[in-house]
Amino acid sequence: MDAGSSGQTMVDATGTGGRGIADATDATGAGGGGGQGGAAGMSGQSGAGGASGRSGAGGMGGASGASGQSGASGQGGTSGAAGAGGTSSGTGCTAPGTICWDFEGGATLPSGWMPYRNEFNGTLLVDNTRPHRGTYSLHARDLQGGVEGMDGGPKKTIRFDLPANFGPILWGRAWVYTTPARPSSHAGIFNARYPRPNSTMTTIDKLDWYEVATYTQKYMAIWHPPEPPGYPEWVLVSDTSLVLDDWACLEWLFDGVNGTNPEAADPRVWLNGTELLWPMKYVFSVPATTVRPVQEKVTNFTVLETGAYLYQGLPTTTNWWIDDLAVGKERVGCD
Repeated sequence: MDAGSSGQTMVDATGTGGRGIADATDATGAGGGGGQGGAAGMSGQSGAGGASGRSGAGGMGGASGASGQSGASGQGGTSGAAGAGGTSSGTGCTAPGTICWDFEGGATLPSGWMPYRNEFNGTLLVDNTRPHRGTYSLHARDLQGGVEGMDGGPKKTIRFDLPANFGPILWGRAWVYTTPARPSSHAGIFNARYPRPNSTMTTIDKLDWYEVATYTQKYMAIWHPPEPPGYPEWVLVSDTSLVLDDWACLEWLFDGVNGTNPEAADPRVWLNGTELLWPMKYVFSVPATTVRPVQEKVTNFTVLETGAYLYQGLPTTTNWWIDDLAVGKERVGCD
């Protein structure tokens, strides 16, 4: 890929190996025996991605009852979903502690983001080919590689270290555009990580994490223990197909407090203001098991990762654009 085009900044880094999610055929069974890929190179990364470009801090409003989930698998009473109208309530980038990135600093990564995973074909860069608003967006360009259904796929991501004491609840928002086809493989878009309770290990490969992704052409969310190996993991697959050839607003809530419950809550995800349902839920592990992992509680989220990262092959050359990314302690909303 051409790294020297005008108005583009390439992300280049060493990366991690693949890890497979087996085919799931029911909502209760184990995920099956998809093999473990090579997990070496987690810490391999090249230098910081670039200078300015972060938009002003601001925030998310309109969240109530985030601790109202019942048990690790329950869904709580967080308010603010707006129904099918394509909007959601929130205060945008105005609340204290909210961080927003509009990628409008030109063809450079926003301050603080650095290259992370880089496997197979494709490029991750900030360019002006398809912004949601403004002129620029983050572009996972022409990703392809590996064999569909087999471990190992293209991964192009960046990572960001959150401010100290961010807290145990993380709301997020991103606008995402995907073309030309819906991947069948596990395709991650965003994750947030945190140290395990009573652990002094803070490197990214020692952290528990929540993930927003797609799988079998549908939206998915996962809770993971540290990677490698990243399992046994609790997998939630929706019945909602990935939006193709259009911008989609994804929001998520990672509630690491979960009230007085003994474990962190399941991830929750909204598409264009409507909360997704999870008709398929299962444990993936190698060897297979039906025993759910303990979703350890959060003291502070510490690391973010975004881009596109596939754990199985991607035969069709595919592009993702991500824009107007935000995280905070309250709901951001799509507006």
